[in-house]
Amino acid sequence: MRNEPIEPRSVRTIALKRGASDCGLIRAGEIREHARFLSASADAPPGLSYLRRGAITRRDPRLWFPPAKSVLVCAFRYWSPERGHPAENSRVGAPEEYLAKSGRRLRTEFLSGARSRGAVPLVSRYALGPDYHDAVKEKLSLMLSDIKELRPDAEGKAFADTSPVLEKELGRLAGLGFRGRNTLLVSPEYGSYFFIGGLALSLDITEETRTGAPETAGGCGECGKCVDACPTGALNGDGSLDAGKCLSYWNTQSRTEAPADIVKLSGGYIYGCDICQEACPYNGKDAR
Repeated sequence: MRNEPIEPRSVRTIALKRGASDCGLIRAGEIREHARFLSASADAPPGLSYLRRGAITRRDPRLWFPPAKSVLVCAFRYWSPERGHPAENSRVGAPEEYLAKSGRRLRTEFLSGARSRGAVPLVSRYALGPDYHDAVKEKLSLMLSDIKELRPDAEGKAFADTSPVLEKELGRLAGLGFRGRNTLLVSPEYGSYFFIGGLALSLDITEETRTGAPETAGGCGECGKCVDACPTGALNGDGSLDAGKCLSYWNTQSRTEAPADIVKLSGGYIYGCDICQEACPYNGKDAR
């Protein structure tokens, strides 16, 4: 059995059983998108300097996990259109207390700015719950255990946001969605409210389960609602982002105080931002 390819269907069954909303298997190899990543990360603001660490490793999952022959990429949905965002914000209690209890940092200038304008302080949908890094990695660990029961010779390594791999591009190649003009991976079925995580596996596969979705912004057609909705003009319309203008960058990752004009345009968001996702037709008309 050692070195024999594994049937992707069996791995997909395991992934869905352990909590993935969707998944795809691709062969490990060099990623063409890496050149664009290098260009973008070179211009990233100081709070995103971590992107430049291990930048070369992101070129190929095998540089991160040398035994890798295939990559399982999973989508974990965290929001659906029928859920009420303001209502769920109110249920978590005072935003400053909630963020403190959940281990997230509060940028006081955004909270003060929201209150001074009479806006409801909003926490991004993805943060209205436990730290997703831990939750996703727990699911991936269970998947790997199940795969090892099926194939005891299997080795694997999990990634969930913090590892030097190009998750969104791996997700696109695995057919989970297309890269939208908001820079996010967009699933025609689930929209963009999902986390990406996966396993680099030492197992070869009999076939790749999907063909890659359209490349950057290709699946958006003529739609540019996210670009028009972004209050700071951070989205360039071609699937790229000026992170120095992004609300989410300033209220979650920057180590310096946000410019007053950025705070003024925050729309009440004090942690993260969903404005471009709220405008996306794939996320439902009444997503907010």
